[in-house]
Amino acid sequence: MTRRLGFIVVVTGLLLSASIGPAASAEAKNSKEPVICLDPGHQLYGNNELEPVGPGAKEMKAKVTSGTRGVKTKKPEYVVTLEASLLMKAKLEALGYQVRMTRDTHEVDLSNKERAAVCNQARADLAVRVHADGDGSSKTKGISLLYPAWSDWSRPIFAQSKEAAQDVLNEVLAATGAASRGIVPRSDLSGFNWSEVPTILVEMGFMTNPEEDEKLSDAGYLDRLTQGVVNGINSFMATQTEGTEREQQGRIYLPETARLYESRNGKMIRTALSLTSQTVQTSAVWGNWRKVSTWAGDKWVDAGQMPIEAQKTERLLELTKEAAMYRSPLDKAPVGGLTPQKVQAQEQWNGWYLIDTWMGRVWIQADVQ
Repeated sequence: MTRRLGFIVVVTGLLLSASIGPAASAEAKNSKEPVICLDPGHQLYGNNELEPVGPGAKEMKAKVTSGTRGVKTKKPEYVVTLEASLLMKAKLEALGYQVRMTRDTHEVDLSNKERAAVCNQARADLAVRVHADGDGSSKTKGISLLYPAWSDWSRPIFAQSKEAAQDVLNEVLAATGAASRGIVPRSDLSGFNWSEVPTILVEMGFMTNPEEDEKLSDAGYLDRLTQGVVNGINSFMATQTEGTEREQQGRIYLPETARLYESRNGKMIRTALSLTSQTVQTSAVWGNWRKVSTWAGDKWVDAGQMPIEAQKTERLLELTKEAAMYRSPLDKAPVGGLTPQKVQAQEQWNGWYLIDTWMGRVWIQADVQ
């Protein structure tokens, strides 16, 4: 298992955390976070056994081909696709996504149907197939994004897949300056036809083109290209905001670590930064979102359907009977209890009080005088 590296920064009263290295495996992540399934194309050995191109299809195709090879580097496609996918995985996990890989080694035997099944079983929000292209002409170049063509198989995922393909292509081109071959619908790809979740295929460039072949083995270029893919995924996964932003000073309590977002074209784009559980000062409201000032500039947090609008208080509370202690007013189970005594409240909200205890800061709701 990989290790998560992080740091805590105290700035303007806010505790921020930021990932600076590979995160833990998807199995250890918060189940509420979106799931991205990465499928590094091909493998060490192709498998020419046949499988249906889609559910109930009579047409058969090879389970998985061996892929192309660099005309100049001689590097196999399956090596490049795994290198790129591992970079994408680290970048996505830094943004808080759960990532499921269909393979993390070359020594596998996975058909395209089986690869789709991995992403289906993970209930992925998006499946990303990672490939490099080949052509009979060494002059052919460019990046393309494939998505499922309209069919009975793709009907449930068609619109989202097409949207994701366009978002990723836009960001990859911006990051690399590569030639564009556009977004292309395909009906003949088994990995698409067996998919039950939105899916795209990134053709990162032509390994039969000497210049693009070398670029795909250049660490700097591959970093930019994979960052572009991740930016596109992040754009596709962004939350559309409702209504309009309005200025409003306030304070909210964050019951758990909260991801920070940036507002862009009416969407909330997640960043690699987050706030630890705390009370924060807010300056604007946009639906359930609240704007906060950080060392990285103004960012947004999702305050939830029922935001805890905290108010400062210096009230001395006298508990007349035992009071249950909660980490958050939204929690169902207490973490302990207090006997009758006097306690100093720091914040209050709807009859709840935030106090300091030997367990740290907790919330109580009790008869007080």
